[in-house]
Amino acid sequence: MNGSRTDEWGRKYMEKYSLYEEFAGRISNLLQNLVEGENIEVYGVFGRAKTPEEFLRTAGTLPTAEQSVLADIADLCTVKILVNFPDDVEKVEGIVRKEFLADMSRSVPLAGLDSPDRYGYPAVSYVLSLSRERGALREWAKYRDLPFTLEIRTVLQEVWAANAPKVSLPTDTATKKKMQRKLLRLSALLEEADEGFLSLWEAAREAAVPVTASSSPEPDPDRRKVFDRTMLKQYFEERADVLRRWTDAAVETGFPPFAPSQEYLETSLSYLWDILRAAEIDSLEDLDEFLRSLEEEGRGEEQISTIYKAFEKEASAWKVDGYSALFLLVLNLKWDILQQKDLVELNIKKGSDRIKGVS
Repeated sequence: MNGSRTDEWGRKYMEKYSLYEEFAGRISNLLQNLVEGENIEVYGVFGRAKTPEEFLRTAGTLPTAEQSVLADIADLCTVKILVNFPDDVEKVEGIVRKEFLADMSRSVPLAGLDSPDRYGYPAVSYVLSLSRERGALREWAKYRDLPFTLEIRTVLQEVWAANAPKVSLPTDTATKKKMQRKLLRLSALLEEADEGFLSLWEAAREAAVPVTASSSPEPDPDRRKVFDRTMLKQYFEERADVLRRWTDAAVETGFPPFAPSQEYLETSLSYLWDILRAAEIDSLEDLDEFLRSLEEEGRGEEQISTIYKAFEKEASAWKVDGYSALFLLVLNLKWDILQQKDLVELNIKKGSDRIKGVS
């Protein structure tokens, strides 16, 4: 592709970049919800859109067909799911195959990694798009024609993927063979370590002895344990009255009534989890204390009213469910901590914009 053609496609991608960036965030949250909903512990879910600069560096190498349609390029949006153990990769793969449309001609499923002659410690990757059912939903309609690349890796596979490309093999044939052999040995060690950790974890789980109840109640260790998103969801499922309480408070203050879908609530929960961690409310005990503080002398209602009055002109477009009301309360009451953080990197800005209806 010549320079002017490259510039033209660079401009086209620049116009769509914010859409791909938004899609990366939405699809990451969805995948995290789906995986954790099956009680699979994840090390992390990371999504990103290719920057315009990265796109321009690779535009000249794209096949002509892909140059003509941005929606055919699968790596403009990439999501990575890191799990702890190899058997979790298979579980996540099953969820992905059920929830999305997979382009198998451009995917590398787990079954495709069985060859004894394969090089290194590669991981499962899929080129996916939204299912017809999800793409028909209003909140997903603008993404329905966008593919994305999903990589499912163990943490040790991520170590290989991050470091192996940095090893530049020399052109000297003898030295190159020695280095290749060393790399193969390293990849085998990582794979063996993955399987070893899984075996140890399974053995430890089987050997665990149940603790009998004592006559005197023991403090609940989970109250001080840093909670994950699954624990936070369970917390509010057991306290549905808390969500109703702050949903009602928002409506009584003046925010418009809003009936969110279950999927919308799941995403709201994810943003609440993001801001709680950023505000250093990271244990159930801390959360209990924060919620108690909202009830002291009508502090919570006062803060909701303050927020509404500050944004009264545009508040009619806001979507405030129970999780979102708590998000706004944390944002206001813990601003002294949050202002020192990168609110864009921590997804706080996206969560705030979503409540305000900013796409």
